[in-house]
Amino acid sequence: MKPAEASNEASKPVGSRTKFHPLLRDLTLTMATEFSVLAAGLVLVSLFGRLLGPVALGEFLLLRRVAAWLLAGVLLGMGNALPRYIAICVKKPQGERNAYFLAGTSCLMGFTVCVGVALYVGRQYFATWLFGDAHLAGLILPLGLMLAGLAAQTAAFSYYRGILAMKRANAIQLFHFAIIPIGVVVLLYPAHSVALIVGVAGALTVVAAALFARPIFRELARNPLPKLRPYAAELLRYGVGRVPGDFGQAALFALGPLMATHYLPLTQVAYLLLGSNFLLVMGYTAGPLTVVLLSKFSMMLGQNRLAEVRESLEHLVRAVLDISVFASLQLVVFADVLVRVWVGPRFLPGISIIRLLILAIPPYLFYMALRSSIDAVTVKPRNAGNVMAALVIYLALTAVTLKALPANFLLEGIAGALVVALSVLGMLTARTFRDLYNLSVPWGKCAPSLLAAALMGAASFAFRRIQPDAHESLLTFLWELLASGLFLVALGRLGSPWLGFVWEKAFPGRRLAWFSYKRSAA
Repeated sequence: MKPAEASNEASKPVGSRTKFHPLLRDLTLTMATEFSVLAAGLVLVSLFGRLLGPVALGEFLLLRRVAAWLLAGVLLGMGNALPRYIAICVKKPQGERNAYFLAGTSCLMGFTVCVGVALYVGRQYFATWLFGDAHLAGLILPLGLMLAGLAAQTAAFSYYRGILAMKRANAIQLFHFAIIPIGVVVLLYPAHSVALIVGVAGALTVVAAALFARPIFRELARNPLPKLRPYAAELLRYGVGRVPGDFGQAALFALGPLMATHYLPLTQVAYLLLGSNFLLVMGYTAGPLTVVLLSKFSMMLGQNRLAEVRESLEHLVRAVLDISVFASLQLVVFADVLVRVWVGPRFLPGISIIRLLILAIPPYLFYMALRSSIDAVTVKPRNAGNVMAALVIYLALTAVTLKALPANFLLEGIAGALVVALSVLGMLTARTFRDLYNLSVPWGKCAPSLLAAALMGAASFAFRRIQPDAHESLLTFLWELLASGLFLVALGRLGSPWLGFVWEKAFPGRRLAWFSYKRSAA
């Protein structure tokens, strides 16, 4: 070997040590964006309440909830279909990706415009049906513009998500869910018109989506396109079958509290809603995985890299089990402290309901983390089928609860029904996962790390017994830092494969003395 070649070979490992793995970079960036959008949503609600008052805030929250409910149907499942098919053909000619984008965007915007026109023509009727008051018909036009903005945002975001251009995809999220709405509220709040603010924000979102999509449109103009009909049919065949699952997932968390309000005052139903929020927040942490892995796995499967996908999924399954069990046990122990800090001591009478719902974190997080891998490998809406089966079980158990239990146990019964339904959803997800990838949950291999999680849960319980009045958030925070650190060290000493996999991807070439992980031959 020549000296120059030897020098080049020697320099390659050095460069790889300093380079952050693209997948972890995308996940980290997406996680930061998701939490920024979440924080922006809290700021937006605060601005409406402080600058426009409680009536305007109520109208805005009602509009946002109705839009979120309608969006599941309006999007036609394109939020998953577009990035999947674009990712699959990423190594194919550019025209393939462009055809999928144009076909999906045409379906999205065309259907959204039709829905918006129908809503506006029957605005008196739809205002009564959606908002409960015909006098709120003035909110129908901004609702249509909001849906149009969300549809345009979905199209642009899905394209960049599909090619894993996550910097631009996350920039779209920040603009559409943070910068535009907050900017419009700050500029237009003197008008004291929710309809004007929401309508302008929706229209600006359409414009911003078009600007972000300019590189795509330039490419469309340069290359001839094939007929779009077969591409649209393929996208709709994949996407529409998943729409019931989107509605079903929302119904799992909405129907129980809705039925409970017919039997109990809202002040008590709030305990059930708060416990559900713990589950939703934990599921939200899996959002970056859903965003990135659907495209990543679709891309890899399109390149016949099934073995690599299976290896990554083995690590993902073990990571989800370890983290979810540890987190749920810690949350059960310190739920009262978190509730006191988050919403105040008035909700402490419902702490048993909240703790019961927290037990559903492992199966729910399992479903949330793995659903993208299922959607990536099959056109059949397997996730939607699992969700609908869980929903049927939930409704049946809730109906029995409402008929059989006295009023003072209704909330516990409904919470228990949701825990059972989400557990069934987790088991169905595991079965589907095994059928599609020939991978089972490695309970035996996970036993040592799960035992470590249980021991840390017992240690936290003992800490609360020794310090029963330790409601100080700082003391709890310090203990949780210690418990999390000890759990991490325990995983390292046990040679956790998923932790070693993440460490190697994040810091290639670096080793830790206390970490006994050995890379597998695969």
